Amino acid sequence: MEQTLLLLQLSDSAFPTGGFSHSLGLESSVQHRQILHTEDLKSFITCALENAGSFNLPFVREAYTFCSDLKTLQQLDRLCNVSTANHIANRASSRQGRSMADTASKVFQADDLHQLSSGLKHRHYPVVFGAVCGCLGLPLELTRASFMSGVARTTVASAVRLDKLGPVEAQKTLAVLQKLIPDIIARNQSRSAEDACITFPVMDVLQNCHDKLFCKLFYS
Repeated sequence: MEQTLLLLQLSDSAFPTGGFSHSLGLESSVQHRQILHTEDLKSFITCALENAGSFNLPFVREAYTFCSDLKTLQQLDRLCNVSTANHIANRASSRQGRSMADTASKVFQADDLHQLSSGLKHRHYPVVFGAVCGCLGLPLELTRASFMSGVARTTVASAVRLDKLGPVEAQKTLAVLQKLIPDIIARNQSRSAEDACITFPVMDVLQNCHDKLFCKLFYS
């Protein structure tokens, strides 16, 4: 019960990681007229989940496994930084990770969590997320599911704010797309951080154009 409550706290929108300010490239895709219909949006979110599974989950898993090994976490953080060539995604990941590391170290008061704030230079979100969940003793299976669910929720919430979905339709869409998560996790559960990759690069290109938008609602 305690682990479930901890996971619910970490994944709650009230836990200040700044996820509400990121659209994962959706805003840029909308403004570049790549999202014209609901089916386009569903395809976008599916691609976002696939990219998160193939690129982020390996870092989440290895950071979880070595949550008490600062040297390994530093190596993972550096690898994540150089592997995230998209400067918008890189900046967003670091910003979210810093917020999560700082908040977790203040809320849970564990020595291993304090080293995340002081010992990691970039503090990329998947590395920090995996390490925090590992330090708190949460099951790996739930850690991965929570991370992927967060990607789906963030993208769907962004679609609502961009007026591409209504609140009820958004929840229906989320309920359908979340069924894809177990298969994505299963296909990437043994992938190493060194083999992490982007599966749908077009999304990466569109997100990379975010800073050039004339008017924008989201930070990324």
